[in-house]
Amino acid sequence: MVEANIPTSYPEGHELRKIVSIRYTPVFVFLDANGKKVLETHGFRNAREAKALHEFVTKQHYARTSLQEFLAKYPK
Repeated sequence: MVEANIPTSYPEGHELRKIVSIRYTPVFVFLDANGKKVLETHGFRNAREAKALHEFVTKQHYARTSLQEFLAKYPK
C-alpha cells in the first residue's frame, strides 16, 4: 500500500505516473505479485462494494470478468 498526495500531474519519470491514470483522490490501484496493475478505481465505496472490491482482487476475479460485471452479480 502506498499513500500519496496526488498532484495534478506527476513529474516525468515518477514511479506513480507509470501506474496511475486517474487524477482524483482517493484512487485505488491494485497490483499483482509481479507488480502488474490489475485494477484502478477511484472514490469511496459503500460497505458492500468495498467488500466486493476486496474479493474481486484477492480471489483474482479480474482475470475472468470486469469489475462492473462482478458488482452486478455480487450479493446485495
